[in-house]
Amino acid sequence: MIMNLEDRLYTSTEVAEILGVSLRSVYRYLDEDKLKAEVKTATGRHRFTKQNILEFLYPQGEKVQKEPIQKQKIEPVIQEITVETKEEKEVIAEPVQVKEEPVQPQPEPQPHPVTQQPTVEEEPVDWLAKFRAAASKYKEEDMTFQEETTTKPAETVGSMTDVYEQKRQPEKVFNYYRSLIGGLKDIAQNIDKSAKKASIDYAFTMNAGLSLHKPIKPFSILHVYVRPEDREFFERMLNLVSADEKTAQLCLITTTNNNVFDSKKEMHSLSVVADMQLKQDLQELGEEQLARELEETLNA
Repeated sequence: MIMNLEDRLYTSTEVAEILGVSLRSVYRYLDEDKLKAEVKTATGRHRFTKQNILEFLYPQGEKVQKEPIQKQKIEPVIQEITVETKEEKEVIAEPVQVKEEPVQPQPEPQPHPVTQQPTVEEEPVDWLAKFRAAASKYKEEDMTFQEETTTKPAETVGSMTDVYEQKRQPEKVFNYYRSLIGGLKDIAQNIDKSAKKASIDYAFTMNAGLSLHKPIKPFSILHVYVRPEDREFFERMLNLVSADEKTAQLCLITTTNNNVFDSKKEMHSLSVVADMQLKQDLQELGEEQLARELEETLNA
């Protein structure tokens, strides 16, 4: 018997409750391509339609049992054969000769009842608290890993170092986006407003950082340092959509280097990296002319 579901989008949690499995199992079904999601949001969340759930529950399709037909006369009758597909139903008439034998009624099999779990509304999630908790857990695991590495005998340090290099994150990761809230000025103001309201660190660099020191030529992208655990927070607050480097308005540079944030300073009510960090960033990305302009400004 096909489950009666509403025609709407379901969350991963709701699908887990409908299937009677854990949320981890839902993610595993997605990875194994057994379960398909109709929508995947910019933040990686999955949304499922009624059809997605039914295709998982009934991968071979399921035909609804019809009521038995009472035969009043013994004569040629027309039997309807229903061919069901996902998109349409075709009715094909085929003549069938009925033998003159009494039809013994057969007991109708009782389908196993399918208990549908009640839909649970998602409660508001404190994303900032989750991000910080995840960051704290990562730091604890990282410190524990370092302690375990230092206690190993000398002959095993080399192999453990290789494992550590694979575990830790790169110091810098460049993530490019376009924002749905407006131009560069609007994006910069919203970064500052959102970060200060949530007590989150950030620091402008590259052209955006240099423009806080002196007037420069117009530019088309903002570069700003954020912590890895805060990246998704800024994606949500700024309505960011992934883009390539050539068309991006914003580059979030995630880094595990705390010195970037400890040495930042305030200029024109915005946070900018330290002068030496700004010069280093400009040189690393090939902006030697801008690096010289910064040095001249600082020495003036």
